[in-house]
Amino acid sequence: MARRFAATRWVTTTILATLMGVAAPPAFAAPAAAPSAPASAAAGKPNILFVLVDDMGFGDLSVMGNKKVQTPNLDRLAQGGVLMTQFYDSAPICSASRAGLLTGRFPAEVGFINYVSDRAYNASIGQADWLDPKLPTVARLLKGAGYETAHIGKWHLGGGRDIGNAPWPTAYGFDHSFTTFEGLGPRVLVSDEERFLAEQSDELGEGPRFWELKTNLTGLYANMAVDFVAQHSDEPWFVNLWLNDMHDPWAPDDESLSDVMGKGESSDDDRMLASLVKMDKTLGRLFDRLDQMGEMDNTLVIVTSDNGPSSAQRYYKGDEVAPGSTNNLRGRKWSLYEGGIRQPLILYWRGHTKAGHRDERTVGQGVDLLPTIARIVGAKTPAGVDGIDLSPVIGGAAVANRPDLYWAYGKEGAPKEPPQPAMERDQAPPFAIREGNWKLLAEAGGANPQLFDLASDPTEATDVAAGQPAIRDRLLGKLQAWMAKLPKYRAQ
Repeated sequence: MARRFAATRWVTTTILATLMGVAAPPAFAAPAAAPSAPASAAAGKPNILFVLVDDMGFGDLSVMGNKKVQTPNLDRLAQGGVLMTQFYDSAPICSASRAGLLTGRFPAEVGFINYVSDRAYNASIGQADWLDPKLPTVARLLKGAGYETAHIGKWHLGGGRDIGNAPWPTAYGFDHSFTTFEGLGPRVLVSDEERFLAEQSDELGEGPRFWELKTNLTGLYANMAVDFVAQHSDEPWFVNLWLNDMHDPWAPDDESLSDVMGKGESSDDDRMLASLVKMDKTLGRLFDRLDQMGEMDNTLVIVTSDNGPSSAQRYYKGDEVAPGSTNNLRGRKWSLYEGGIRQPLILYWRGHTKAGHRDERTVGQGVDLLPTIARIVGAKTPAGVDGIDLSPVIGGAAVANRPDLYWAYGKEGAPKEPPQPAMERDQAPPFAIREGNWKLLAEAGGANPQLFDLASDPTEATDVAAGQPAIRDRLLGKLQAWMAKLPKYRAQ
């Protein structure tokens, strides 16, 4: 049995710093006077805080229409910056979506078509056991541009279950990392929810670890982010802050649950809403602390979600829908219909973003993060990247044209298919393309294509494939040509 760190309800700054492999900083205190501008401001390169929320739906934030509860801190960020409403995940599932965000490549091109599980499951569906560390990443790009880089929070790009030889996050350009049971290196193991996964991770060794309740994780991560920033305020920094509050099973604290009790449509919905409210409060405190430190004056904050809201079958009872809102978009997590992959994207950069601008026109995707950041910091975009530069959106200018977007949720020829939502209407074909306002989905080999005009039918209620044969066949030809270039399934 690998050495287990004692469970605690709180962790000192010194321990947190040690686990991340950095020197222990002094305890945080709000400055008494206005701080001087960080050195990164003088250099013209913004700090970058990328907040990725696990399983948050398109309509879960109150700025996106949630009437059950309010999310004032994320709303405040959106109202002071730019809010994109046609932003897409590069996959309807966590691992593949994260691969697209980090690499700027469509995930299926780099071996990611589902979530990373144990070796046998990965082999059965054609999923890689971990992300290739030789690939260009956002972190490696920023490190080359003089940034100090840290990954804090969920990883799920290799390591965990029965995979103990995956690269640590530091193999991908992060100077420091701290994750959970779905990754290796310094990490926290969840003691109360899905404990069996944490116990598997503990058996693997591969880094110092301790145990904590799930409800305390985001507060822990936020404190670590502040500590990291405090040590690197004289240089530009990049923090990958990947949260899992919104991933079931939800684990709110008693105070948050009491605040929202009865506002949901079920006890599970109450727990999800309480987790959302608590996450928003924690992020609000993080933003305030960074502001007190003078860091928000030159920090680009990016917020989105990795896929649509929970679609776990255990939450369906008859026609009852799982917690989490898609704003009436068809599909949820595990689906290539809009509700499974469409997200709000918040961009906040004080003095640079057009405050209060809601961009309904620009179509973006997770693969655009890398080239957008490259443009902002003056770095060269690596060859082979599928995404485009969305930086004009920051100033309020829509990006009118873009190359086609592609999705693959599964691999042709694999004996096993990834999971699908429980409700039949949400179950989508595993391959898709978006060209302009047209979106086409198809089964393996291009069978049974479905075509939707998203400009007039964003809920994908009416399949017009039969009535638009020329458009259907053109998009199907493009999709099949892309599918033919993807890595083939090979039995292991």
